[in-house]
Amino acid sequence: MMKKLMTLVLIGLMAVGIAACSNDEELVVLTSSGYEPYEMIDENGNLIGFDIELMEAIAEYLDITFVWKDVDFDGIIASLQTNQADAAIAGISPTAERAEVVDFTIVYFNEEAGLVNMMVYDPSKVSISSNADLAGLTVGAQLGTIQAGLLEELSTDIGFTLDLRNQNAVIVQEIANSRIDVLVVERLVADSILAANPNLAQVVLESDLNSPGNAIALPKNSPYTAQFNEAIAALTADGTIARLVAKWFE
Repeated sequence: MMKKLMTLVLIGLMAVGIAACSNDEELVVLTSSGYEPYEMIDENGNLIGFDIELMEAIAEYLDITFVWKDVDFDGIIASLQTNQADAAIAGISPTAERAEVVDFTIVYFNEEAGLVNMMVYDPSKVSISSNADLAGLTVGAQLGTIQAGLLEELSTDIGFTLDLRNQNAVIVQEIANSRIDVLVVERLVADSILAANPNLAQVVLESDLNSPGNAIALPKNSPYTAQFNEAIAALTADGTIARLVAKWFE
């Protein structure tokens, strides 16, 4: 009887270890390309960017394998809610509203100056120096982002038309086609857009919007949250994340 009991205990412990992290497991990780420099597609069709390299470093640290699934940003939270993926990394801000339906890891990156949103526009077509100059214009943002939520609140007060799209690149093209006047996006992304489109300009959008930074999102009660937290802490301590920040943001 004792031998049988010990065997059952050992089996149970082995099962826990396998559930915690197994080399045979293949996790599905969501991202949303077109959000430079966090995640984008290179000329060979490969995902590159800060988030991509960070997740690959996490996978190496945890000795796990995963497959990328590139999706529209506004569908990420719903996909995690319905367990269609194991995790998501896409410059996601862990807001209180999102935290009601998904879990978040600890923050892996946050700008020292905090979240700064920029208004990106073509100065040959419109002149913008403050929020008030948005009146009567068409303002774009990426669907599902905190910038989209902010603009929904501001649109009535200021008096502009809000046009939400799945990709910032599409909005930039619509600015070129004079269908959208302004794109609102976080500063690091705006800097990347201007580097590729020197004809555009940017100015700060004044707002009270704050963000604790970026975190990885997972389904509620995910067994991987603690492991991802451990990996982020270790990669912070050994300087890996600092090196990635210097590579992609500086």
